[in-house]
Amino acid sequence: MQEKLSRRLLPFYMKLPVFWAFIVLSVLGQLLWVAVISQNVRIDLRWSSFGFGLGIALGFMQGRWTSRLWQQSYLKVLKRQITFWDAKGAKLLTFYTCLALGLPIFCPFLIRSLDTLVGIQSYVLGFIGAMNVALMLWVRRIPK
Repeated sequence: MQEKLSRRLLPFYMKLPVFWAFIVLSVLGQLLWVAVISQNVRIDLRWSSFGFGLGIALGFMQGRWTSRLWQQSYLKVLKRQITFWDAKGAKLLTFYTCLALGLPIFCPFLIRSLDTLVGIQSYVLGFIGAMNVALMLWVRRIPK
Protein backbone atom coordinates (compact mmCIF):
# COMPACT_ATOMS: atom_id res chain seq x y z
CA MET A 1 0.00 0.00 0.00
CA GLN A 2 1.13 3.55 -0.71
CA GLU A 3 2.64 5.76 1.96
CA LYS A 4 0.95 8.94 0.64
CA LEU A 5 -2.77 9.65 0.61
CA SER A 6 -4.27 9.97 -2.87
CA ARG A 7 -7.79 10.62 -4.13
CA ARG A 8 -8.06 7.06 -5.42
CA LEU A 9 -7.97 5.74 -1.87
CA LEU A 10 -10.91 7.86 -0.69
CA PRO A 11 -14.39 6.32 -0.49
CA PHE A 12 -17.18 7.25 -2.91
CA TYR A 13 -18.75 9.86 -0.66
CA MET A 14 -15.43 11.75 -0.63
CA LYS A 15 -15.29 12.20 -4.42
CA LEU A 16 -15.57 15.69 -5.93
CA PRO A 17 -18.85 15.12 -7.86
CA VAL A 18 -20.52 13.93 -4.66
CA PHE A 19 -19.36 17.04 -2.82
CA TRP A 20 -20.65 19.27 -5.62
CA ALA A 21 -24.00 17.48 -5.53
CA PHE A 22 -24.37 18.01 -1.77
CA ILE A 23 -23.30 21.66 -2.00
CA VAL A 24 -25.71 22.42 -4.84
CA LEU A 25 -28.54 20.58 -3.09
CA SER A 26 -28.01 22.47 0.17
CA VAL A 27 -27.94 25.86 -1.59
CA LEU A 28 -30.96 24.92 -3.70
CA GLY A 29 -32.71 23.66 -0.57
CA GLN A 30 -32.06 26.96 1.20
CA LEU A 31 -33.34 28.97 -1.76
CA LEU A 32 -36.50 26.89 -1.97
CA TRP A 33 -36.96 27.05 1.79
CA VAL A 34 -36.72 30.85 1.80
CA ALA A 35 -39.13 31.05 -1.15
CA VAL A 36 -41.68 28.94 0.69
CA ILE A 37 -41.42 30.66 4.08
CA SER A 38 -41.46 34.13 2.56
CA GLN A 39 -45.07 33.47 1.53
CA ASN A 40 -46.06 33.73 5.21
CA VAL A 41 -45.94 37.41 6.20
CA ARG A 42 -45.84 36.58 9.94
CA ILE A 43 -42.41 34.88 9.70
CA ASP A 44 -39.33 37.00 10.34
CA LEU A 45 -36.78 36.01 7.68
CA ARG A 46 -33.90 37.34 9.76
CA TRP A 47 -33.99 34.10 11.76
CA SER A 48 -33.45 32.18 8.52
CA SER A 49 -30.44 34.33 7.62
CA PHE A 50 -29.01 34.02 11.13
CA GLY A 51 -29.49 30.24 11.14
CA PHE A 52 -27.94 29.83 7.70
CA GLY A 53 -24.92 31.97 8.64
CA LEU A 54 -24.38 30.13 11.92
CA GLY A 55 -24.72 26.81 10.10
CA ILE A 56 -22.11 27.87 7.57
CA ALA A 57 -19.64 28.88 10.29
CA LEU A 58 -20.05 25.73 12.40
CA GLY A 59 -20.26 23.42 9.37
CA PHE A 60 -17.05 24.78 7.89
CA MET A 61 -15.32 24.25 11.25
CA GLN A 62 -16.56 20.66 11.32
CA GLY A 63 -15.42 20.05 7.73
CA ARG A 64 -11.93 21.42 8.44
CA TRP A 65 -11.67 19.29 11.57
CA THR A 66 -12.79 16.18 9.70
CA SER A 67 -10.32 16.82 6.88
CA ARG A 68 -7.44 17.14 9.36
CA LEU A 69 -8.48 13.90 11.02
CA TRP A 70 -8.63 12.09 7.67
CA GLN A 71 -5.30 13.57 6.56
CA GLN A 72 -3.58 12.27 9.68
CA SER A 73 -5.26 8.91 10.13
CA TYR A 74 -6.91 7.57 6.97
CA LEU A 75 -3.90 5.60 5.74
CA LYS A 76 -3.47 4.03 9.19
CA VAL A 77 -7.12 3.02 9.12
CA LEU A 78 -6.75 1.49 5.65
CA LYS A 79 -3.74 -0.47 6.85
CA ARG A 80 -5.82 -1.58 9.86
CA GLN A 81 -3.32 -0.16 12.31
CA ILE A 82 -6.07 1.79 14.09
CA THR A 83 -9.79 2.39 13.82
CA PHE A 84 -11.13 5.87 13.24
CA TRP A 85 -12.56 5.84 16.72
CA ASP A 86 -8.99 5.47 18.04
CA ALA A 87 -7.64 8.32 15.91
CA LYS A 88 -6.57 11.48 17.72
CA GLY A 89 -9.55 13.82 17.98
CA ALA A 90 -12.16 11.40 16.61
CA LYS A 91 -14.19 11.17 19.82
CA LEU A 92 -14.27 14.93 20.28
CA LEU A 93 -15.22 15.45 16.61
CA THR A 94 -18.06 12.94 16.98
CA PHE A 95 -19.29 14.71 20.11
CA TYR A 96 -19.12 18.11 18.35
CA THR A 97 -21.02 16.83 15.31
CA CYS A 98 -23.71 15.18 17.42
CA LEU A 99 -24.11 18.37 19.43
CA ALA A 100 -24.06 20.67 16.38
CA LEU A 101 -26.65 18.66 14.44
CA GLY A 102 -28.45 16.89 17.28
CA LEU A 103 -29.32 19.96 19.30
CA PRO A 104 -31.39 21.52 16.48
CA ILE A 105 -33.36 18.28 16.20
CA PHE A 106 -34.49 18.55 19.83
CA CYS A 107 -35.10 22.33 19.77
CA PRO A 108 -38.57 22.10 18.17
CA PHE A 109 -39.77 20.25 21.27
CA LEU A 110 -38.56 23.10 23.47
CA ILE A 111 -39.26 26.14 21.28
CA ARG A 112 -42.72 27.07 20.18
CA SER A 113 -41.74 30.05 18.01
CA LEU A 114 -42.25 29.57 14.29
CA ASP A 115 -39.47 32.09 13.53
CA THR A 116 -36.92 30.06 15.46
CA LEU A 117 -37.99 26.85 13.76
CA VAL A 118 -37.42 28.53 10.39
CA GLY A 119 -33.89 29.42 11.51
CA ILE A 120 -33.18 25.84 12.58
CA GLN A 121 -33.97 24.46 9.13
CA SER A 122 -31.72 27.06 7.53
CA TYR A 123 -29.00 26.23 10.06
CA VAL A 124 -29.01 22.56 9.07
CA LEU A 125 -28.83 23.40 5.36
CA GLY A 126 -25.96 25.84 5.95
CA PHE A 127 -24.10 23.34 8.13
CA ILE A 128 -24.28 20.56 5.54
CA GLY A 129 -23.29 22.84 2.66
CA ALA A 130 -20.32 24.43 4.43
CA MET A 131 -19.08 21.10 5.78
CA ASN A 132 -18.98 19.72 2.24
CA VAL A 133 -17.22 22.85 0.94
CA ALA A 134 -14.48 22.47 3.55
CA LEU A 135 -14.05 18.78 2.78
CA MET A 136 -14.04 19.42 -0.97
CA LEU A 137 -11.30 22.05 -0.60
CA TRP A 138 -9.20 19.50 1.26
CA VAL A 139 -9.82 16.71 -1.30
CA ARG A 140 -8.83 19.03 -4.16
CA ARG A 141 -5.37 19.45 -2.56
CA ILE A 142 -4.80 15.69 -2.44
CA PRO A 143 -2.92 14.35 -5.47
CA LYS A 144 -4.84 12.12 -7.86
